Amino acid sequence: MGQATTTEVHATGVTATRKKRWNRTKSTAEAYLYLAPTLIALAVFVFIPVFSSFRLSLHRVAPFGGREIFIGLEHYSRLLTDPDYWNSVKVTFLFMLGVVPVGLFLAVLLAVALSYPLRHLSGLHRLLIFVPVVISSAVAGVLFKWLYHPVVGYINYWLSLIGIQGPNWLADKDWALIAIILATIWKEFGFNVIIALAGVQAIDDTLYDAAKVDGANFWQRLFQITIPLLTPTLFFLLIINIIHTFEAFGQIHVLTEGGPGQATNTMVYSIFYDAFVGTPQRGIASAQAYLLALMVIAMSFAQFFGLERKVHYQ
Repeated sequence: MGQATTTEVHATGVTATRKKRWNRTKSTAEAYLYLAPTLIALAVFVFIPVFSSFRLSLHRVAPFGGREIFIGLEHYSRLLTDPDYWNSVKVTFLFMLGVVPVGLFLAVLLAVALSYPLRHLSGLHRLLIFVPVVISSAVAGVLFKWLYHPVVGYINYWLSLIGIQGPNWLADKDWALIAIILATIWKEFGFNVIIALAGVQAIDDTLYDAAKVDGANFWQRLFQITIPLLTPTLFFLLIINIIHTFEAFGQIHVLTEGGPGQATNTMVYSIFYDAFVGTPQRGIASAQAYLLALMVIAMSFAQFFGLERKVHYQ
């Protein structure tokens, strides 16, 4: 009797364990089933191209026919001694230094204005500020190509009203990069203002009330409260804007196609040109893409370790 009871208890325990394992397996399979569409999309459009690109960077690929010869790191060593590649790096950094500081300064300025002196601005005016966010880079490029036109463009017309003869913006080596920088600042302006405005409005009003009681004027409240407590938002915008400038393509392609000469040939545009224009050089283009990715990762880490300590959280 005792042995039969023990056997029955053991069988019940085994059944419960199997049932628990089955439920766990079922839950895991269900979770992977939900994740499957995203994982498949990531595999097709991200993971497979990443590994395929790295493989191509180690091969010399025939332009036609697809024959591949393994050459190791030859593409990387060739790029690091190529003056044209270093020119594209220089143009990319000049482009970033022209877009990011000016764009963030103007965005914070307008965000503070919308929170205080212009807080009663109508919804329509605020909407017009945010319009560039929903416009594609190609459309923005077409718009500015028309504005920069040396004969019928509005920018040279406005300059002529104050006695200034405007340059040939897109055909002059000295002005082409500046023209693209101005177009990119306008394109990113709405996004930066939205985020900066959200950061300003998230600051606790009691801090301003306490400062007013202590006799602080507008500028003291701005520089002692608003700007320090806005640093987490500025830190986020700084990283996002730098990444955006490194991957800018549409406006450059529409406005100058990397020219005149190499004046606006950024790293991303150089990758596109080598991979798809003329005789395709997919191996060298893939190597450039990996060097660009390493540069963006290194800069992101440098920002985190160098600037995060200066960020103030409430």
